[in-house]
Amino acid sequence: MDAIKTEIYTILEDAIRAAVAAGELAISEIPTIPFSPTKNPEHGDIATPIALGLAKQARMAPRNIAEIIHKHIDPDAHSIIRQIDVAGAGFINIHLSDNWLYDTLQTIATMQAAYGTSDKGAGKRVQIEFVSANPTGPLNIVSGRAAAVGDTLVNLLNAIGYKAIREFYVNDAGGQVERLGESIDVRYRQVLGEEGLEIPEGGYQGEYLREFAQTIVETDGDSHLQLEQNERTALFRNKGIAHILAQQRASLERFKVNFDVWASEQAIRDSGKPEEIIQMFREKSYLYEAEGATWFRMSDFGDDKDCVVIRQNGEYTYFVPDAAYHRDKFDRGFSTVIDLFGPDHQGHISRLKNFVKALGLPDDWLEISIIQQVNLVDAAGKRVDMSKRSGHFLTLDALIDELAETVGEEFAVDVARYFFLMRANNTHLDFNMELALTHASENPVFYIQYAHARCCSIFEQGSEQGMVAKPIEEVSLKRLTEPIEHELIRKLAEFPSIVLLSAETREAHRVPHYLHELAGIFHPYYNQHRVLDSEDMEKTDARLILVQSVQTVLKNGLTLLGISAPESM
Repeated sequence: MDAIKTEIYTILEDAIRAAVAAGELAISEIPTIPFSPTKNPEHGDIATPIALGLAKQARMAPRNIAEIIHKHIDPDAHSIIRQIDVAGAGFINIHLSDNWLYDTLQTIATMQAAYGTSDKGAGKRVQIEFVSANPTGPLNIVSGRAAAVGDTLVNLLNAIGYKAIREFYVNDAGGQVERLGESIDVRYRQVLGEEGLEIPEGGYQGEYLREFAQTIVETDGDSHLQLEQNERTALFRNKGIAHILAQQRASLERFKVNFDVWASEQAIRDSGKPEEIIQMFREKSYLYEAEGATWFRMSDFGDDKDCVVIRQNGEYTYFVPDAAYHRDKFDRGFSTVIDLFGPDHQGHISRLKNFVKALGLPDDWLEISIIQQVNLVDAAGKRVDMSKRSGHFLTLDALIDELAETVGEEFAVDVARYFFLMRANNTHLDFNMELALTHASENPVFYIQYAHARCCSIFEQGSEQGMVAKPIEEVSLKRLTEPIEHELIRKLAEFPSIVLLSAETREAHRVPHYLHELAGIFHPYYNQHRVLDSEDMEKTDARLILVQSVQTVLKNGLTLLGISAPESM
């Protein structure tokens, strides 16, 4: 389709130049020519409103401009064009010849699992950091959405020729893990029978810490009471981080997300790189002392106020290790770094970008996207509030467990991933449990998977009847004459463009939307038209090629989403 668009663009541009040369259009320059696939096949395959865009410059009615451009295009001179119409206020509708449809099927048959891929990225290295949840509790469903989006974006970027990796930044240093150690200490002593204890302010209330403290007692007894409290909380902090991080890894692996790199904030701090960053900022006069603290001149970069980088007690604020971490990313040779942050990090974006700018890194090197809030909606349509600190939150594992009870373990992850991916990253997501638990075609992921399973069943039935798909070179594709067959092929031809656009715009939701639309064309085709017909084997052969192409694209798309393509359901 991209090649077709390029050819059509050239044809339209040449026609406009010819009209200008003939004195029929008075314009000084030709703007970018917009066009897109039509929604109604009766209006052709591709339409452009370029005449409307030229109206002001040419001082002419758009309809008249469209007719002039139309006059300078000879369909007989271009094998790709079957017919051209002028419609409405000045739209130019182009009907492509059937040859490109058949070429699409040939391309799919040749490329198979590689259909949809390209080399646009030219092997450039990209790092995507996502999830990066504090190691203070189990992953919740907000982290689940980030995991699904980040993992899919890596798949998409690799599909178009980049070398993208998944990276998890473990925040295993700082105040939050100190409070984790203090919270575990309270739970440990409570399990041993000590009364009158309360979780410290800002600590973690969840039952998961009480259960963890119980395992410590079962393993170590009361031996840790012999330690000084600061030693004990430090011990529990380290034990807690290791335990919770292992849980998070296991949850992500269950969710089909496997990180290439697990980076440690503590390791960054221990490396001496934060000190190097501070020294660099001092040399550039970005720092000053005030109120006993060290401040960064954030206002020099357009921010409304400066920020503290070293507190009065000599501790770094999180900005310093963050800046050092991103310098480390650059030193590792990534041409682009993409950070996927949660909604509570909105205010961190401009400051982090300013730190990256202060480090002298390219302005376009760091991209930051916000993965918006997930609201779990119950059967009554009410939102379920979640808070890690209060202990009231739904874990990713609990969500998968609940889905598995109804749809089965094999599909639970598929459903969760699809629902997390079906909305744009920057919009809030209401996770509809009632719909997710529906084991029927109303569930959008099953609707797509049913389409793939139906393709597989056709080939299974054909095999039982001795009807095996022939090589495409031996098949007369001209027997595919039904309008819905052409509609299917047009939709199949869009897939590489969808993959490219999704990757370049970082909008993973475009792929599930596309697959749902493709399934929405295939299901009626399956119901209305007989594919296997022993009385017309020539048509059967052509339709098997079409079904094979649909099967390939559905599987390729689902694979990008990390979702299975079942052969039966």
